[in-house]
Amino acid sequence: MLNPRIYLLALGTFTVGTEGYVVAGVLPQVARDLHTTVPVVGQLVTVFALAYAILGPPLIARAHALPPRRLLVGAALLFAAANAVAAVAPGLAVLVAARIAAAAGAALFMAPAASIAAALAPPDKLPKAIAVTATGNALALTAGAPLGTVIASALGWRAAFWFVTALALVTAALVAVLLPDVRPATAEAARRADLARSPGIRWAAATTFALFLAAYTLYTYLSPVVAAATGRGSGAVALLMVTFGAGGLIGGRLIGHILTRTDLARTLRYVLGVVASVIAIIAALTATGGHQDPNLVLLFPAMLILGAAWWSGGISQQTRFVLLAPGQRSTALSLHFSAQFLGVATAGALGGLTLTTFSATGIPVVAVAIALLAQPTVRKLTSTRPEAATRQNAVVISSGDQQG
Repeated sequence: MLNPRIYLLALGTFTVGTEGYVVAGVLPQVARDLHTTVPVVGQLVTVFALAYAILGPPLIARAHALPPRRLLVGAALLFAAANAVAAVAPGLAVLVAARIAAAAGAALFMAPAASIAAALAPPDKLPKAIAVTATGNALALTAGAPLGTVIASALGWRAAFWFVTALALVTAALVAVLLPDVRPATAEAARRADLARSPGIRWAAATTFALFLAAYTLYTYLSPVVAAATGRGSGAVALLMVTFGAGGLIGGRLIGHILTRTDLARTLRYVLGVVASVIAIIAALTATGGHQDPNLVLLFPAMLILGAAWWSGGISQQTRFVLLAPGQRSTALSLHFSAQFLGVATAGALGGLTLTTFSATGIPVVAVAIALLAQPTVRKLTSTRPEAATRQNAVVISSGDQQG
């Protein structure tokens, strides 16, 4: 049985995820209120992703010696403060600054939370513990974001940021009271530098980047893809997004059990293959948009499977980073999340360029190519059994990795 405090950490990832997804849902309201355009306000998503990617690893490196509970409480309070500033922002410049601060708070919470979840779990339950923590983010997509959007519709976009502020304050309070003191894994500065230079870590970061670039190239521009495939508008897109999030919840429930029984590299290759195959089906539906009702019916199971595969891949990648650096979990996971958000930020630009240069059909085609190109980045670990890897105290560097 998992330590119940791991579910407390999932509340934190739910809070961070809710804020990210809610922002996308209130862009038109923000643009209207601040007298600008939706594309300009849309850069708030890019700013957050880039800030997270750039700030995450150095912030975690500086904070590695702090007691984890104090770090998580501080990160949640910073996240709350940033969202409170966003809620009262008089203009776009303050809103951008608030998003950068929120990214710093998120970066200081997400990687240590996953690391603490791994520390609280017995070795054979490590993948499941990481899956539970990560599933908070999937729940944010299916429940948190819709709830925040409803609040924004009723009370205005600023209320959505106050909602996230309240969630972050509740998270900080519960972590302060209920989370035990888990001593951080320590490592010399030279070891931390070795980690970033490790070929195994670099290949893992490449996989994370490609996985999220492929998924978010499609997800970010789901509206034009759905319009081309079915002729439907925002109502269908919203339902498909919820379906995608539901797939993530299913994937999060299943992958923790799968990884305790199956080779990690093989699982990742399979996941990438499923992602590529499902997006290829979506590309075919987009290219044959004349069959609107049948295409819409087919899109729902496709998005469900895609969400499950993509989320399973993300959790598998977190497990991979932990196994590569069991003594430096937070630092390793910060590199994973940095690559993840760099993929999200790049997806916005790549998808937009593809849509402008080609058509909506080109978006899933490009996403398929990225998922296929990610296959060679999956390298086999010397040990993919969590109970073996978590007994190691040193970084697994190039001698510990070989192509599978």
